[in-house]
Parts: sequence; structure tokens; C-alpha cells
Amino acid sequence: MSAFEQTIVLLARATAFTVVCQVCADLDPHGEYAGLTAQGSLRLGHDMGWTECPRGHRIRVIRAGGAVSAEATTPLW
Repeated sequence: MSAFEQTIVLLARATAFTVVCQVCADLDPHGEYAGLTAQGSLRLGHDMGWTECPRGHRIRVIRAGGAVSAEATTPLW
């Protein structure tokens, strides 16, 4: 379990993304997991979603310019 929440913000028209998992990078900055990425997609009609890195760390995805519900500020676990 991570000590902090990971959130990425997508541009208004973006539908797919690849990001580095910050939890993996912080656990061992020079190790084999430092550059581990998570991939995902968010349909244009959606303003929020979730993805996970291959090691299971959750990453919240929010669309820029979209209305963010109260759920976006709740703990991940």
C-alpha cells in the first residue's frame, strides 16, 4: 500500500496514456522498477477513472476541465 495517492490529469481530448508509477520509482529509485509504467484509457465522455501499474499500485485519472466529484478526493483504499 502506498503512503500517498497518485493522480494524473489528462488533456481534454486525450483518450489513452502511459505514465511512470511514482510509487515504484520512489520505492527503489535505481532499481528495476524505477521506470515501471502503467497504461490506460479514458473515454471522452468520462471525467474520472482508475488504472494500476503491473505491481498493483492504483493511479487515479482525471480529465482536465471536467467536473470532479467527491469520489476523486477519497482515499484509494
